[in-house]
Amino acid sequence: MQQFCLTLSLLFVLTTLSAQATLRGSITDADNGQPLVGATVLLKNLGRGADTDSLGRFRFSDLDPGRYQLQVAYLGYQQLELQEVLVSAGKEVVLDIELEEAPTSLTTITVKGSRTAQGSVSPNLLRLTQEETLRFPATFNDPARLAQAYPGVVGADDQANHLIIRGQSPLGLNWRLEGLEIVNPNHTANAGTFSDRSSLSGGGVNAISSQLLEEGRFYLGTYSAALGNATGGLLDMRLRTGNNEKAEYTLQAGLIGIDLAAEGPFRAGGASYLINYRYSFTGLLTDLGAQFGNEDIRFQDLSFKFLVPGAAGSRLAVFGLLGKSSNVFLPPTDTTEWGTEKDLYNTIDFSSEMATVGFSWTRPHQEKGLWRLAGAWSGLRTERLALAADLPAREWDNLRQEKTSLQISYRRKLLPFGSLTLGVEMLRLDQRVAREFPLLLEGLLDISSDIYQVSPYLDWRFQVRKVLLQLGARTSFWANEKEQKTYFEPRLSVSYLASAKNILGAEYGVSTQAPSPYTPVFRPRKAQQASLFWTYLLQADRKLTLQVYQQQLSAFTGQAARSEINQLELMQLATPGTTRGRTRGVEASLQQFATGNWWYVLSGSIFDARYENTNGDWVKTRFAHDYAATLTLGKEWSGLDRKGQFNRFGFNVRIQYNGGLRAAPILLDNSRAVRTTVFDYDTGFTQQLPAYFRTDIRLYFQKNRLHWSSMLSLDIQNVTGQQNTAYTYYDRLLDAVNTRYQLEFIPLLSYRINF
Repeated sequence: MQQFCLTLSLLFVLTTLSAQATLRGSITDADNGQPLVGATVLLKNLGRGADTDSLGRFRFSDLDPGRYQLQVAYLGYQQLELQEVLVSAGKEVVLDIELEEAPTSLTTITVKGSRTAQGSVSPNLLRLTQEETLRFPATFNDPARLAQAYPGVVGADDQANHLIIRGQSPLGLNWRLEGLEIVNPNHTANAGTFSDRSSLSGGGVNAISSQLLEEGRFYLGTYSAALGNATGGLLDMRLRTGNNEKAEYTLQAGLIGIDLAAEGPFRAGGASYLINYRYSFTGLLTDLGAQFGNEDIRFQDLSFKFLVPGAAGSRLAVFGLLGKSSNVFLPPTDTTEWGTEKDLYNTIDFSSEMATVGFSWTRPHQEKGLWRLAGAWSGLRTERLALAADLPAREWDNLRQEKTSLQISYRRKLLPFGSLTLGVEMLRLDQRVAREFPLLLEGLLDISSDIYQVSPYLDWRFQVRKVLLQLGARTSFWANEKEQKTYFEPRLSVSYLASAKNILGAEYGVSTQAPSPYTPVFRPRKAQQASLFWTYLLQADRKLTLQVYQQQLSAFTGQAARSEINQLELMQLATPGTTRGRTRGVEASLQQFATGNWWYVLSGSIFDARYENTNGDWVKTRFAHDYAATLTLGKEWSGLDRKGQFNRFGFNVRIQYNGGLRAAPILLDNSRAVRTTVFDYDTGFTQQLPAYFRTDIRLYFQKNRLHWSSMLSLDIQNVTGQQNTAYTYYDRLLDAVNTRYQLEFIPLLSYRINF
């Protein structure tokens, strides 16, 4: 009887123990990777601090689940303050933080849940964290969709994550993984396009699960000399490191897919693994016999990262991504249900496969240097087949692209003159596109190209009293089997730390980008951008940013409206000649960090995006929506329930209002003659679609228990059911110009558990 009572007492204690969380990590020198011994780490909202040990490590155990402000300081280094650090039960938060050495610590660099202060004062670098993808409404855990909450970025279509950056075509975006250039890492790359053909800029679902994401570094046109091959922007997805002390698991099930993630140590010395497999939820239900209308959309992906520490402070990371997706359409068997020309097709079958494998190796050199060697191979294949009884032949598209990237760099401290990085980035781009299109007399298309890029660069960062300077120079050598071209790409960033609250800055950069697979001419595109910005800290967790900028585009293949400036999936064949473009704009944002019970991001932009037509006139581009405004805000309620367990409930909303995209007039008689849409490109994009308005919401409820935490969430995209115009086209079934609308009222329920 006594033993029975003791057992009951033990069970009662275990069920009433409050959940506790762990926050730990390491502090290292950003330039040489050496641990900083004795650095001070302070949890500001608790007044609780710790010093790093002989390996630069710190640990806070037995924390209540919730949000914390983390301040890191070390004598002679720039002080760093992380504003949005969320800890929960069942999964340790591990931060590998880097500090930059500076002659004087004049101010505190305030950032979100990021691990480094490098470039943080510039509004042209957005750090999109994993925690934000789980908090902002209708992001579908995708950093590209998350970026639309900030100024200068809007989506081209609700179905996909194609990004229009400051009025530029999404083709100007460069995708990277762990700093290395890769192919388009998105499933169903035909989603959200006018022609239902594959694009190089985005897709329906990001193939890299948020379970692995540490942050997405999103550059809006100006970046360091180490980065290139982009004219619009650059999204570098950084993977977090798996837990090197204990095994942890995550299970997530929702209407997007089912994720299974595992991480932990796999040998002594701090080595760790992190792996995630995901299978689409609709694909699983279809396998079980369920039907979702006339389309079968499915995908699956596997992503991983292994980290192995070595001798003398070296670190080797191996990472990879495998993805496969398909979209098969079959028309209704009852012809009375046919509503658009899509129903004329017996089948539309789209499929894609992608793969990426890469490595990154770093090794400190003496006490002031750091070597880095990294490389990756990535490949993409997409195919679309469409058959219709009223067409004389099939519609068929095949796109193949491979990228092999290699980087070698050496960073050296030059105190009191900052740090200097010398490096070279090499890229091989092998691509081929083939097409059969029976209408518009387009006939057969088969273009292949094999392009090489070698880009040596130098990047010098230093601080002179209140001025932070970053000077960069990059020379890009482009070559194929017939031609060679050389471009000089200077980069400059200047920030004046007027006070602890005021930062003034200016940036300038030139960059080039490889021609698209659809371009038969070897001609890299070129862009240059200049900007002025001002950042004011209203409070420690609230900031205001203003920026004005100007972009100049040149050498874009094709003439006027048919040029690459105005294309997304490159439906139009490239015409001879090149086209210039320009964009001028003003951006503003006001952000309240999620340090308390509420937060918000208010952003707005006004810009003028134009290209030069054949008459020498500067006219609006296809993507010139002129203005954009977004308000994203949220409120959290947290506390202990009746059992003494910590719970958290959140309600978040995002409201978007943008100008409409533009379209060329449709020539109805010409379209009827060839039975497909014919635009009057000679006139240009003179028609503007109606303004875009959308409201999204997200509700979530998180439980924290002794050894696990869970979150139940509901996202609703376009909660008001607003009909936003996607585009107009000639419909050969209706024999009239028809309007295609974007998505309406999309609910997404998800459940996530960490243990």
